[in-house]
Amino acid sequence: MTRVMRSLRALTRRWRAEEGAVTVEFVIVFPFVLSILLMAIDAGITQLRQTFLNRAVDVVMRDVRLGRQNESDSIKALICGRTSMLRNCLDNITVEMNPIDTVNFTGLDEPVRCVNRELQLTPQVDFNPGAPGDQELMLVKVCVVADPFIRITGFISQLPINADGDYVLVSTNVFVNEP
Repeated sequence: MTRVMRSLRALTRRWRAEEGAVTVEFVIVFPFVLSILLMAIDAGITQLRQTFLNRAVDVVMRDVRLGRQNESDSIKALICGRTSMLRNCLDNITVEMNPIDTVNFTGLDEPVRCVNRELQLTPQVDFNPGAPGDQELMLVKVCVVADPFIRITGFISQLPINADGDYVLVSTNVFVNEP
């Protein structure tokens, strides 16, 4: 009986010992803290990319408004040249430009068409800079597909992602073609 009592006392002492308590808490809490930190970094990088894209589209559309540019490929190259945070930008960008019907305002709610990198498809988008000399309201839609920093954070933080898990950065701009 004494042997059983000694074993029970030793087990009770080990049960009450606090030598690993901090380690257990660390192992439980650390992954959550780390995932929140990584999600914040990923959201910050995505926001920077979006800001750089918006700025590049604004600057390039100013050149288009002034009549310096009017071809889709050169506009893509100019936008990509002004955004340093987007890798393989020329392969992952679509630029769509169409006049807006100012009587009915139709076509404003159409979805932006983006590149599908998994199927290696680039959608055929309209690029209609309008007739020279016509005063038209023009809508420009730019879509860039970018790699996430960590794949799981987009699902958790509700950032805009496509079916492949890539971030979809969209920038729109409106300007008036003046005669």
